[in-house]
Parts: sequence; structure tokens; C-alpha cells
Amino acid sequence: MRGAYTIAHGGNPINGGGWNNQQLLKDCGLVPYLLHKNHGFRSVLVGMKFDAAYPYLEYVRGVELDFLPKDTLQARLAYVDAHAADMDLLILYGAYLDYLPLVERYRSLRPDGKIYLATDMNIAWADRLPHEEPAYKKFLHSCDVISASCRATQKYLAAKWSVPVDLIRNGWYNFFGVKFDDVPKENIILTVGRIGSNQKQNHVLLEAFAKVAEALPDWSVRLVGGVEESFKPYVEKYFAAHENLRGRVTFTGLIQDKAALMDEYKRAKIFCLTSNFEGAPNVAAEALFGGDYIITSAVDAAGDLTDEGNCGVVFPIGNVDALAEIFAEVCRNDKLISDGGRNAADYARKQFDADKIVARLNYLLYGGDAT
Repeated sequence: MRGAYTIAHGGNPINGGGWNNQQLLKDCGLVPYLLHKNHGFRSVLVGMKFDAAYPYLEYVRGVELDFLPKDTLQARLAYVDAHAADMDLLILYGAYLDYLPLVERYRSLRPDGKIYLATDMNIAWADRLPHEEPAYKKFLHSCDVISASCRATQKYLAAKWSVPVDLIRNGWYNFFGVKFDDVPKENIILTVGRIGSNQKQNHVLLEAFAKVAEALPDWSVRLVGGVEESFKPYVEKYFAAHENLRGRVTFTGLIQDKAALMDEYKRAKIFCLTSNFEGAPNVAAEALFGGDYIITSAVDAAGDLTDEGNCGVVFPIGNVDALAEIFAEVCRNDKLISDGGRNAADYARKQFDADKIVARLNYLLYGGDAT
């Protein structure tokens, strides 16, 4: 049995050098899980303990968490020293230059081992990386497979870095036995994420809807996710200015039950992403599987999320008026929405099925033989 070890980066602003419970069901937990379940790996996530408990381990059964005593490079190097014999595959998330000492140590101990670097980045972040430095070039050339999560970033990185970059999408896996029966779609515009964060730009959605709400009296907006404290004063002012939208604009809070979350996608006709930057957000794959027509800002993955217009439409980042015009047009076009939703679900099964995605990764690494 091959061993796949994913080591957390100490400077990651989301997980702070460890893994949180939510990440177990995202690509950084899903890929190791499916390598274990479908391809016979022993899969281990290595890093600091971030959450008090990890209830999602129930879903990624077989994935192990191995906690480091300290969030330091020395602790990570010591871990590689201790476990290199079992570490047939080293998985790294994020193209951080300070991974290089880990890569060098691993290569010295396991010249026969494989390294998979999942960048999952946006182009703006890539432009800040020191790709011309010899050390960075050495880091990139030490990896067996480097991936990007959308086509635009893949092409950009391959040209900028002069190394092969593969397209490995952030997929979706049906952990919860969700049935995709004919659930009646409702006139709902849905968004899911960290509501009110600067990245998500949720005010663009709210302001655009306010502009057309009177002309679309049977439509509503649902915002799913925890609401940032800094955003709450804006919400109060929004409802004070638009009293008529109370009851039509709903903040659900965080929905921990993933089957219930999938029901939100299944009910909604439209999924709207208003971010000012993204790699390829996991919520997009969920929305596609839910059969939602996609309206997205022009983030790097916009073409991937809409299948180049077959299941959605793109608007300029931050442009409230453009989004309002799209709402006015799309929400009155039942055929566009229903056809786009069917296309979205079909596209998701072909391109965002996590089993297929990880099978392809396994092939890139081992030619399909992982036993």
C-alpha cells in the first residue's frame, strides 16, 4: 500500500499550518480520501490541530490526521525524516517557496517518491510569486505533477513557469447520498460562502437585486454562510433603505448539514458568485451539480464555471449595474434558466465528478497503477 501524505503550509491564512474540519470535505481532504478509497493509498493529513474536533472524519473514513507538536519548518522536516519510508507521495497545497526545504529533504530520502503540487491559485496571486528566482524554479522542477484548478490559470502558469501544469478541477463527491430527483426549482438567487468577506463582495449581489426587485416581485435572494461581523452594519442599513426586501432577502447563517446545503442548491434556479478574485471555488461545483444557472463575476474560473456560456453568464467584477441588467434579463427567461440548469448538471457529471478527477490524478502520477 502506497502512502500519500499531505503536509500543511505554516503560512496559510485559512488553516494556520493545520487542517480544519471544513477542509476535510474540500479538495485538500477529498483528494486524499479518494486516493485511499479508490486507489488503495494510506492517506495522512499532517499539520497542527486547528479544531477541537473533526466530525467530518466520519465521511472521509480511512483518512488519518497526524498532528505536529509545533507550527515550524523544523517540525515539518523532522516529520519527513521520521516518515519518509512510508511517504510514497508527498502532496503540497499552494505554491509557496518555503516548501523547498521540505521538497529537498524528501527528495534526498525518497528519490523514488512522487510530489504533487496543487496550486489552486488565482492569476493575481501567481503574479506575486518569485518565479524567476533559481530556488523557485528548482522547487517547481522538483514536482512530478503541478495542477491548476481552472483552464485560464493552467494556461497562464504553464507559460509563466515553463513547466507542465495539469488541469485538476476542484470536484464534488456525494458523501451524503443526495438524490438528484426532479425537485421543483424556485425563483431563488442563491449564494454560498463567507458572507460579507471582502473577497466575496456580497454587497454587489444585494445592490443589484435591489435595483430590479420591484420588476421581479416573485424572486428572492438567499445568502448561505456565516456573516462577517464587519458586514452586519451594512446589512442593517440595506434593510433600512429597502424595507420592502425584508423577507425576500434571507441570511440563513452557516448550514453545517451538507445534505441540507445541497437542498439549497437543488431548490434555487440561479447561483450567483460576486467575488473580486477566486481560484475555482468549491461552491461552484456544488451549484453545477444542483442544476443551477450560474451568474458569476469575471474571476479566473468564470469560463469553467459557465462552460463558456452553456450554463451561465459572466459580468464584470464589481459592476452592480451590469449584474442588475443580467438579473432583469435572465429571471424573465424560463427557458434560458431551465436549459442552462440542465446543461449545468450534465457538465458537472462530466467535468466535476471527484471520482473521475482523482482517477486522472492517479494516472498522471502512476499511470493508473496505485496498488
